[in-house]
Order: sequence, then C-alpha cells, then structure tokens
Amino acid sequence: MYLSRVVLTGEHLHNLYEIHRALWQAFPCDPDQVRDFLFRVEKRETCQVQVLLQSQRMPEDRKKNIRVLATKTFNLSMPEGSFLRFMLIANPVKTIADEQGRLNNKGDVKKCRVPLIKEDEQVEWLKRKLDDAALANGLEIEKQTPVYFRKNHRRGKIQPFAFKGLLQIQDSKLFEDLIRQGIGPAKAFGCGLLSLARA
Repeated sequence: MYLSRVVLTGEHLHNLYEIHRALWQAFPCDPDQVRDFLFRVEKRETCQVQVLLQSQRMPEDRKKNIRVLATKTFNLSMPEGSFLRFMLIANPVKTIADEQGRLNNKGDVKKCRVPLIKEDEQVEWLKRKLDDAALANGLEIEKQTPVYFRKNHRRGKIQPFAFKGLLQIQDSKLFEDLIRQGIGPAKAFGCGLLSLARA
C-alpha cells in the first residue's frame, strides 16, 4: 500500500468528483481497473489542490497537471490490542425508504440516503463501521463544509464530518481490510480515508 502527497492543477478542481477523476490519471491506463485508491483534500488554492492519496498502485507524474510530491509504502498489518490515533473524513448516513412510495425499475420501493446529524447517531454509525475490527475512544466530531454535486441531471448534497480519536485494534485482518476499503460512502468525493498515527 502506498501513501502519497499529490498536487493537482487545473481550473475544474473546485469539484471533488473532478479531483477524483483527475487522480485516475496518476495510474497506468487500464479500462478494466476498479478504483483502488482513497483520497482526502488537504489544501486548496486557486487552480491547485494538494491531496493525500492512499493507493494499492504507485502513483506517477503521468500528466502535466499531476505532481507526486512524495510517496511511501506502509504496512497494513498492526498488532491486536495496540492503540492508534486516527482521523477520518466521512459521510455518515442511513438508508430509508422513499416517503412517497415511488418504485425503482425493479418494482421495489426506492431507497435514499439521509445524513446523520445527531452526534450520538454518528458515534453509533462509526462503531458499526468499525464492527469487530477496532474500538473507538475519545471521539471528537466536527462538521465539515457541505459538498454539492450533480449526477444524472439531479443535484445532490453530501454532509461530511471529521472524526478524530483513539482506536484500539481488535482484529488485525479486519482492520487491514477496513484501511484498504475505506469507511462509509462518498469515497469519490474525498471521504473514507482512515489516517493513523501511533498513540
């Protein structure tokens, strides 16, 4: 696994999904490749964005609008019982049935995601996502700037939150999978990357 600092330049980078699309260019072209990276915007300036990128492949300066500042490998395997400080930008949501009973193309009632705004709901959401992989303690949760987007001619909104605190690893293999996959939805919008540091 690789952790990199990447600078992207361009006029379209005010949109997080466009940043996600631009990051694909840091990897060899493979039409069948599924997304195997997570990212988080660390710094924004006019026409320039600095990104923290976690990837299974090493990123490269493949296009003139992408500059890889630094890359390091890191070991996902961590001993059970160990404590780590963490930071996560996530989109805590729950899925509910459409209130008007509208149906999807399969004839089932449509479902939609709604943000979890109350702190106790967010804490429970994170506990569910960590499952048996780790326990979270000393949580601090901070609301982030909303993300607006358009998809299939419809407008949407994501309400990310920053989670910080201490994790105790319960199951090394499950925790490794969690790091690799990321936590929660909206990964194409810069959510889900779990940053870790020794406690």
